[in-house]
Amino acid sequence: MDTGMRTVLIVTVSCVLTSLRYGVSGQSSIGLTLPKSVNTIVGDPVTLPATFQTSRRIISVSWVKVKTETKRTSVLSYYPLLGSSEAHGSYEGRAELVGRASLKLSRTEVGDEGTYVLSIVVQGLGTEEGAVKLNLLVPPKVTVGPSNPYVTSAGRTATLSCTVKDAKPNVTSLHWEKNSVKIDSEKFDTKYSGGNLRSPDLAIRHVTRADGGLYKCVTNHVVRSTSATLKVEVLYAATILTVSDSLAAVTSERVILQCVAEGNPPPDITWMRNGVRLRSVTRTVSHDTTRAGSVVLQNVQMNATGTYVCTASNGVGKSDIKSLQLSVKAFRSSMDENTIAILVGSIAGGLWLFICLGLTVYFFRRRRDRAEKKRFSFYYNMGRGQADATDSKAGEETLEVTRHPNLQTPAKTVSVSQKGPYAGIETIRRTTKGKVRRYAQVLYAYHAQEENELYMETGDVIEVLEGEDCGWCLGYLKGRIGLFPSNYVNFLSASQVSAAKIRELYSDASKKQGKSSI
Repeated sequence: MDTGMRTVLIVTVSCVLTSLRYGVSGQSSIGLTLPKSVNTIVGDPVTLPATFQTSRRIISVSWVKVKTETKRTSVLSYYPLLGSSEAHGSYEGRAELVGRASLKLSRTEVGDEGTYVLSIVVQGLGTEEGAVKLNLLVPPKVTVGPSNPYVTSAGRTATLSCTVKDAKPNVTSLHWEKNSVKIDSEKFDTKYSGGNLRSPDLAIRHVTRADGGLYKCVTNHVVRSTSATLKVEVLYAATILTVSDSLAAVTSERVILQCVAEGNPPPDITWMRNGVRLRSVTRTVSHDTTRAGSVVLQNVQMNATGTYVCTASNGVGKSDIKSLQLSVKAFRSSMDENTIAILVGSIAGGLWLFICLGLTVYFFRRRRDRAEKKRFSFYYNMGRGQADATDSKAGEETLEVTRHPNLQTPAKTVSVSQKGPYAGIETIRRTTKGKVRRYAQVLYAYHAQEENELYMETGDVIEVLEGEDCGWCLGYLKGRIGLFPSNYVNFLSASQVSAAKIRELYSDASKKQGKSSI
């Protein structure tokens, strides 16, 4: 300590001794005020408030904790004249002075509970003291047992323990929950007992597989609820749930036998025949407690006939056993031959029916075509004798051209007797007098197959004498009357043909005029 600090300390001690010697002069109290008690949760910060009022110089402020009636432990000391503050012992780093005299603990510990005394030395007034009690609230520590997980067997009584320690104040209530559902041990007293504040341990009578699950001991406290959880596993004997039905098979077939069982621990599944263990495959089905064991018999023979036994066991209780019968019969090839014969007969019958239907359609269409040709034979015979030399004129006189001032009217048709070369076409036209003439333009070339058919080239225009847009029609083309198929042409009206003819005449006139100008 340096000379200045030593001088201040001597002066301070002198002032204290003087105050103690001469007592209070002018002001007998500084109005020191503290609460009787302060509550806090262990681990949380806390402040012990203290207030006073005085105009005199403060010599020191100190906090101590009372351990016994005669022993005190220093907590914090403050000397305003020196401007120094110091925490002592276990309070170092946790205790500090707040305001003029309040004590703050940044983190409370279990040993901090008790009575704290504040001492203030005032120049000329001596020492003023005040006390406050710090109460710590400690949530309980809950432990469950006897182990986690707790394993027991079906049919027994299981006891789950719950221990509560270090609670300040004591817990207000206690109960057990199974899978988050509260257990009412008073309502179900035949199944449960205990599990409350008076008797924390829970007893479960006549344990079954349904009693397995998560159990929680829950305590209520002024600070917060505290709980602990354990898992209960119930061991139960293996049980076969399903097994394949007895069945009959024929030689060379593939047969699968299956057995499904459950248990805890998961069961072992075995297959046997005549005391001999068979090779099988086991797999887990669900929840790790259900398994399936399968035997696959490839290419079975008649000696595979017999009793097959499935056994499920897991070391708890008795094993479960179930059996089935397998009957293997010889393969009967005659049965397959009959089946094949029926199948072949059915296919042959179907093909014959299809052929008959096709022939019927063919002959029907051919008969219809012949009927149409026969219907038009009269007209064909009428125009059969006309000469080929007049083809161009005959073609012109079939078209009705609208008059135009710059076009010459086509030459009129030379009248001939009915015995002349045009007798047939003229006779037909007279019979259709008053009707609008119809025409057809050839879409596809057609080579006449018979004498009474027309030879058509793409683009030809036929004058339609008889027939509709279906089947065979009678027409006039290039000086011949004959039959033509309607699906090879596109039917036109007389106005469409006249318009086409006008365009053709215009084109020819333009070409001639161009040549004459040259």
